[in-house]
Amino acid sequence: MTPLATLADIRRARSTQPDAIRHTPLIKLARDSAEVGQERLFLKAESLQVTGAYKPRGTFNIMLGLPSAEREKGVVVTSSGNFAQAFAYAGKRLGIPVVVVMLERANPVKIAATRGYGAEVILHGSDPLALQPAVEAIARDRGMTAIDIFEDPRIIPGHGTAGLEILEDLPDVETVLVPVSSGGLVSGIAVALKESKPGVAVWGVQPERADSAFVSLSRGEPTTIDYWDTAADALAAVRPGAYPFQHLQRYVDGIIRVTEDEIATAMATLLFRAKVVAEPAGAVAAAACLSGRVPSDRNTVAVVSGGNVNPARLQEVIGRGIPSP
Repeated sequence: MTPLATLADIRRARSTQPDAIRHTPLIKLARDSAEVGQERLFLKAESLQVTGAYKPRGTFNIMLGLPSAEREKGVVVTSSGNFAQAFAYAGKRLGIPVVVVMLERANPVKIAATRGYGAEVILHGSDPLALQPAVEAIARDRGMTAIDIFEDPRIIPGHGTAGLEILEDLPDVETVLVPVSSGGLVSGIAVALKESKPGVAVWGVQPERADSAFVSLSRGEPTTIDYWDTAADALAAVRPGAYPFQHLQRYVDGIIRVTEDEIATAMATLLFRAKVVAEPAGAVAAAACLSGRVPSDRNTVAVVSGGNVNPARLQEVIGRGIPSP
């Protein structure tokens, strides 16, 4: 069994990060004008990370550790879009060929960006569980290295570097909310926080109709859900990774579920009040706080995991109206 990620692993990952990885800011968010100057909610704006999402943190930790022979032949991965862009960008920076397998319903903005960074994109069906077998087959055929983004142990330490930044920028943080798909981001942040400041509460957040981690924790084992219906396309996992799940069980306080209306409202609030563009998946953590699902009297950080939103989706959200003064 692969040992759980440690604080030392996360610190080591940070020490090798290239300058392309940004220390993203914490941005105060007031729920209304009366709260300005007394904010207790902070946005960890990973939407301002290179490629528009947190994914390069784990991606560079993998790519920099590849043997020279594997670098030369290249890698194959699957992604709903944000990991795709991260691997494409890292491959371009490091001179490593990248092939990405994506669902046919993937966000067209993310597909275009991935190709723009120089990766080859292969669209493959509508079943998320069929993507990794396709990755393995392509890697065998081409002599490339297949990477399993659900299970690769190098991902969690890379993502955990965001947790170190939160502690540096807000030492008195009390609660951290993190979007959850396969579980790598919340696992890394939870290890960084809990091993540094055990009293911090770390909660994962998922849409109600894409809640595989919530279901899995309630059943005590990684569980595949037979439904998925959310605007949060980046939270595409219908089953958490087995390796991240071990970290969820040990380090995460629980999973909060939010509705589609709450996600849309959070997107609008972030846009108009904090001037932060979030994709639906990137807004779920803020939605948990703005909807009153966590106490508002604690220093709380909501991780905005990405901002790669389809323009049509953003226009739809704006059409719902500006938040109340």
